[in-house]
Amino acid sequence: MLEMTLIIHGSVQGVGYRYSIIEQIEENQTLVRGYVFNKPNGAVEILAQGDIEALKDVRRFASTGSARSMVREIEEIIQEISEYTYDSFDIKF
Repeated sequence: MLEMTLIIHGSVQGVGYRYSIIEQIEENQTLVRGYVFNKPNGAVEILAQGDIEALKDVRRFASTGSARSMVREIEEIIQEISEYTYDSFDIKF
């Protein structure tokens, strides 16, 4: 199992970006756990746990975002984990 952390830079806060990630994960029935979170510096953080194919889907969703968002850059860290540390995929406040 893998854990991927993405830091999304651009116009991604106040434009429905987090909700679009949740919506795309649910619509595509992507099997991931973790969260999406607005960082204080204006970026968005996504932490997703799952298999490689699920994480590829999340990465693809992250590069698109909502209709009003504009993704400029994505930082990515992937590591192996032994077990899930989240029960679902949600917005973290």
